[in-house]
Amino acid sequence: MKIRRFALAALALFALTAAAAPKTPKKKKTTAVAVNTTDLPAGKAATGTHFSYAYGVAQVPDMKNYLLQTQGIDSTQYLALGQALEGRFSDAEIARFRAIVTGADIAAQVKANVVTLNRSYGGGENVNYTDASLILKGMSDGIAGRASFSPDSAQKVVSEQRDFQISERRKANLAYLENYKKQKGVVALPSGLLYKAVRKGNGALPADTSTVEVHYEGKLIDGTVFDSSYKRGETTSFPLNQVIKGWQEGLKLMPVGSEYELVIPYTLAYGESGTRGIPPFATLIFKVELKDIKK
Repeated sequence: MKIRRFALAALALFALTAAAAPKTPKKKKTTAVAVNTTDLPAGKAATGTHFSYAYGVAQVPDMKNYLLQTQGIDSTQYLALGQALEGRFSDAEIARFRAIVTGADIAAQVKANVVTLNRSYGGGENVNYTDASLILKGMSDGIAGRASFSPDSAQKVVSEQRDFQISERRKANLAYLENYKKQKGVVALPSGLLYKAVRKGNGALPADTSTVEVHYEGKLIDGTVFDSSYKRGETTSFPLNQVIKGWQEGLKLMPVGSEYELVIPYTLAYGESGTRGIPPFATLIFKVELKDIKK
């Protein structure tokens, strides 16, 4: 059922009710259709008119739930929604409403993305670096052709700030690795992997093709926990040959029953690009307990 277009139009219409609207094209005229709403005698087919109206009414319970759950539209907005469903707005009005709602959606996405932008461009997710209102002002001015930056010069600022943070992040991660090497009990492997045996078990060692059961917690060098089976309250099992290289190498050193701390350089993790929740050049610090080898 293609109702999103009208749901968006209704949202935008409601947002505009308190504002003076510019002159718009003449409204579309609609013709009322008289419908016999009495029940049909048993065994008789419905007329097309009767069926069509009944089909529309039958959609309403599911449509109400859909609109409330996905668009936030409740009974206070049903009047505008109904007008849109009946085609009482011109194509120009619908296009304007769609632009308003799209702008509101983009604004919400930008505001929700501030933490990620702070991490990528400001040096950490908890720093107060990026300003969502200024990002949106830049977008608005750019769309309107009144921005104080050209697109090329603006992109240069963004690229240079990204490159600066990548350089700083790389330095910080390399410094962390060098300092960690100096700790008592740390073993440094030729690959760059560092580990410390917190508790050594006496079980079997995993092979390349083993499926292992583990409890683990993964952190960045600033202490940010990006993943934890402990928080989920259950162990995790996976084929060893399907995880990052640092895990493949580190887990094969652990007898079942062991707890190790693995410090994995970016070259054995997510590289220069990073991944969701993990920035480029990130050193990963894992607490890992090897519970079992499944096969």
